Amino acid sequence: MLNRLQNLVIRVSQTWWLYLCVVLLFAGSLLSLLRIGEKFPSYAAGNQPFDLQNALTPTEVYPQLASWTESAHQLYHAFTLIDYAFPFFAGLFIAATAAFAMRVSLPTWYAALTRRNLLPVFMFGTAFDWLENIAALGVISLYPTELRGLPIVLVLAKQLKLVCVLSAQAVTLLLLLYAAGNWLTARLRLRR
Repeated sequence: MLNRLQNLVIRVSQTWWLYLCVVLLFAGSLLSLLRIGEKFPSYAAGNQPFDLQNALTPTEVYPQLASWTESAHQLYHAFTLIDYAFPFFAGLFIAATAAFAMRVSLPTWYAALTRRNLLPVFMFGTAFDWLENIAALGVISLYPTELRGLPIVLVLAKQLKLVCVLSAQAVTLLLLLYAAGNWLTARLRLRR
């Protein structure tokens, strides 16, 4: 499975129209999530969906859920449906961008990572986002039964998602800056 995912990352990083499709799907799903996030507080006593609350604690989950209306539940189910696509396309965008930057500026690193099927590491945030979604749906589906472990899983997955995504974004940005610096240096040498 890692091999297939890595092959997809490589193919997207090498094919401009696939990359553009991923960017459009990533942006479109993000905009859809943000639109739902804007509507949601009016049906949930002013609270955002769990996924949009980066400072959420396990003790806040059930009290917030108690204030949700039926419309909030429906919006959250729509949100979650989109939130399975969004992290995949976001992770694929980050991984493909990193793969491109490494391929053009750090070919030795690129070869080492591809040989070991490590390009999907840039998509770890996707797995934790999906785990967060599963835990949130468990909390919502079982309510009013309160399982204390589910909010902990939800918040832990959220925190791990944030760490993985922010790390992948930072590394990708550094790779892009390095690649841009190499490109600019090569252009300046050609002019001399």
